[in-house]
Amino acid sequence: MQLNICWVLCAAALAAVTPSHAATIGPVTGNETLWSLARAARGDAPYSMYQAIVALQQKNPTAFIGNNVHHVKLGAVLELPTAAEIAAVDALSAEQKVEADAVAWRQWVATRQTSGGTAQGAVAVRKTGGLSSQATAALARQVQQQSKAVPVLLAAPAETPAAVAEAAPVSAASAPLAPLPPEPSAPDIAEAPAVLTREPRSDWTERLQTDTTLGLDWRWFAKRGLQGQSRSALSGSALVEWYWQSEDERSSWTVSPYLRWDQRDSERNLVDLRQAYWLSVGDGWEFKAGVDKIFWGVTESIHLVDIINQTDWVDAVDGESKLGQPLLQLNLSGDWGNLQSFVLPYFRERTLSGEQGRLRLPLPVLVDDAVYQSSREQQHVDLALRYSQQIDQIDLALSYFTGTNRDPRFMPVGQGSAVVPYYEQMQQWGLEGQWIVDSWIWKLEAIRRSSDIDNFTAAVAGFEYTNVGVFDSAVDLGWLLEYQYDNRGQFAPVPGQRDLFAGVRVALNDEAGSELLFGIAQDLQNGGTRSGMLEASMRFSNNLRLRLDAWFFQTMSLQQPTWWFRQDDYIQLGFDYYF
Repeated sequence: MQLNICWVLCAAALAAVTPSHAATIGPVTGNETLWSLARAARGDAPYSMYQAIVALQQKNPTAFIGNNVHHVKLGAVLELPTAAEIAAVDALSAEQKVEADAVAWRQWVATRQTSGGTAQGAVAVRKTGGLSSQATAALARQVQQQSKAVPVLLAAPAETPAAVAEAAPVSAASAPLAPLPPEPSAPDIAEAPAVLTREPRSDWTERLQTDTTLGLDWRWFAKRGLQGQSRSALSGSALVEWYWQSEDERSSWTVSPYLRWDQRDSERNLVDLRQAYWLSVGDGWEFKAGVDKIFWGVTESIHLVDIINQTDWVDAVDGESKLGQPLLQLNLSGDWGNLQSFVLPYFRERTLSGEQGRLRLPLPVLVDDAVYQSSREQQHVDLALRYSQQIDQIDLALSYFTGTNRDPRFMPVGQGSAVVPYYEQMQQWGLEGQWIVDSWIWKLEAIRRSSDIDNFTAAVAGFEYTNVGVFDSAVDLGWLLEYQYDNRGQFAPVPGQRDLFAGVRVALNDEAGSELLFGIAQDLQNGGTRSGMLEASMRFSNNLRLRLDAWFFQTMSLQQPTWWFRQDDYIQLGFDYYF
């Protein structure tokens, strides 16, 4: 029955991703940044902003004057690249291009100011040249903040041809302008000035950006719950993002409040700060204080090393939805790599389904009576370190965490009539690796975790192979295979003991940005235990996105962690409205 449901859902999702209205970003205005455009293109995918920026430029070559990523045409309408297109961009080459284009762009702006004579002349150039000021020079600094990479400056000729200095900027309808060669004495992009093609902005509101997302979800279950819960539920959410940057672009504020309401389960109602932090940056360092979401990991099926933020379990079964984490973060970067250090002064408890909620244990969970091993409970100070380095096409990271375990254990109380979450102290070493070779992405995550209760090792390793343009079409087809291992075996309280995950990712590369991911995790020790997932999405317009998600759980063994979810197969239809 479960497999039949799964194939029906897969067929429905394939039908749902049929292209409809164009899904693009734009027209680009003077109040937008290429940072926000590239962030929209990247989404939550684990790729660098360098890769997202170059993929965006490759997807829209005519919108970038002179093939320069910082030279965007005012009024351009940009198509979003797919995740496969972003992954296909070599990270190191992308970094070098963004850095080199930044140098060329600054020299071009300086040349135009010299020829124009004054800042007012530069403003006039912008008005007639078809350029988006905010989507040019400001990008260089913002990319540096995100990727923490060391700039790579290219050598340049001793002098620039005078003819270039006389050239006027082209408009959106003109022929492309070739980028100038970089200047040897060009400053590090960390020192890139504020936008040079407009007058200084004295009003702080001009540096404030706001994005709002309203979500509506309808979840339908194939059967009633084991405790008689309803087969359907409606929920709504709202996420507002405010971003402000100082005029010297060395400090910024980000605030993202999140609200959620659920028709059936009051435990899903949530008021949260996903992000609320102050960021200050300098040459080779970055300091952050406040609340943020930090993601570690490279694999698709499970995220073993991801340990900083608490999981918002009731929002998404895959564990990818996270609560905001209070933190102090210091990043140091150089040719030797990137070192991140975290001080986490407050612990967030996991969200868990209530009595009327689905995907829960058979007994009520007394979330308000959580027990802690530490006498400081939620005020225990956790610490974390992560070192990362890129060697050619290989990304490596080693991490360490000590503090409160984000995964609760459940202790029976009241003569077994209910359970309470128990949060122990633990230490974890983590290893991440990703190797991109042509159409192959080889991935690895491994951890060693120790506590007073148990010590264990877990790992997940596999690959993703992408067929670009199958059958001479625009469709990209990706194949995923990952092996999940946990040396606790059947005593592990989580899936992934000896499981094999196989999946397929479909990117139609259409104007609607239609994508689909389908996968099944098969327990290799228990043939009757498996689970499957499906994710599909497409855009109807710049402001509206449709999502289709589904999960099924099948097991014949009481010892399996998914035993209590065997009647919770569901499909979820969601709409996101952006403005």
